[in-house]
Amino acid sequence: MTSPLVLASASVRRRELLDAAGFPATVLVPRIDDGRLRVRADHAGEDCCALAWFKVAQLLRQRERLTREAPNARIILAADTVCVLDDQVLGKPSDATAARQMLKSAVGRTQRVVTGVAIHCMASGRRFLSSDVARVRFGDVPTDLVDAHIAAGAWQGRAGGYHIDEILLAGWSVECEGDPSTIAGLPLRMVLPILRRLLGAGGALQT
Repeated sequence: MTSPLVLASASVRRRELLDAAGFPATVLVPRIDDGRLRVRADHAGEDCCALAWFKVAQLLRQRERLTREAPNARIILAADTVCVLDDQVLGKPSDATAARQMLKSAVGRTQRVVTGVAIHCMASGRRFLSSDVARVRFGDVPTDLVDAHIAAGAWQGRAGGYHIDEILLAGWSVECEGDPSTIAGLPLRMVLPILRRLLGAGGALQT
C-alpha cells in the first residue's frame, strides 16, 4: 500500500529524514529541472518556496500518474535548498570543476543554507509555504579531503556541492548553526508539526 504522503523529490536524504520521523513517503520525482530556475540571494527563502511549489503543482497536473503510482495520496510535500555565500547563490554544481570552485570559495567563510518547503493537502486544497535558514561555517579543509569528495562524486545533486552529514563524517572542519535538517534539505522542526496536524503521528490522514 502506498503512503498518503507523497514526497516530490529525488533526494534520498529527504526520504530518510521523513522515514526516521515516522512519516514514510511515496516518492514521485517531478519532471522539472530546477537547476535552470534562478534563485535570488536576497530573496532565497521566497524563491525556494516558489520552486518547491512548482514541483507540487506539476504533480497535481499529472492526475493519471498520481492515481497510478500513489493511489492513496493525500498530502504532497516538496522542498528546495540553496546555499548563499555573501550575495552569491550556490545551487547544485554542474560538474566536478564547479563543485571544487564552490567548496574552495566556502573555506574560512560562513554561508546561509536556505530550504523552502511546499505542502499541499489534496482534500482541502490548503497549501503551506515556508522556509528556514541555517548557517554553515567551513574551517580549513585539507585539499586531500576535497579531492576525495570530488573523486567520489559526493558533490552531485547537492546544493553547494556537499551533504552536511557526509562531510562531517569525513572529518571536515565545519560548524553548524540552526536546524541540522534544514542543512540536510528538509527543516523538520518546521515540517513535522504540520504533518502531525494533517496526518497524525502515525501518518494516517486526519479528518
